[in-house]
Amino acid sequence: MRYEISTHEVPDQPILSIRQRLPTADMPGFVGQCYQEMYGHLGELGVESTGAPFVIYHAFGPGDVDAEVAVPVPFAVAESGRMASRVLPGGTVARTLHQGPYNELGAAYTELTEWVGDHGFEVTGPARERYLNEPGPDVAPADYLTEIDLAIAPAKVMAGTV
Repeated sequence: MRYEISTHEVPDQPILSIRQRLPTADMPGFVGQCYQEMYGHLGELGVESTGAPFVIYHAFGPGDVDAEVAVPVPFAVAESGRMASRVLPGGTVARTLHQGPYNELGAAYTELTEWVGDHGFEVTGPARERYLNEPGPDVAPADYLTEIDLAIAPAKVMAGTV
């Protein structure tokens, strides 16, 4: 599959999030539980999300992941339990859209990472996956839409390498 890739400027974004290191196999249940907690909390506060939910992948290990499940909000909200409220810094991202099952996202990451290097950029922050629709009885895995952002900056040229 070929992916369309482009750069975008994203603004600072207030978020409500839950971050945890956990086994990769536990991600689906963790994500679902986090969204249930966070949307419930926002409902109690009378605050609506300002966009699609997403996950920030801070690190991948051989069998685990450091993931931050996030919901965009219009302003800083009250924290509760393991939920944190913070502002996700904006900046330049390389972005692509993947349509299909989550277990096929690797191809999108490979192409996106190659594009970044081929276009004179380097990755400067964790990957973000924004889920534009959600699994359920009306959405087949082949129809899942996942937007992937990689924070980027122009690659530094080391002295003597030009």
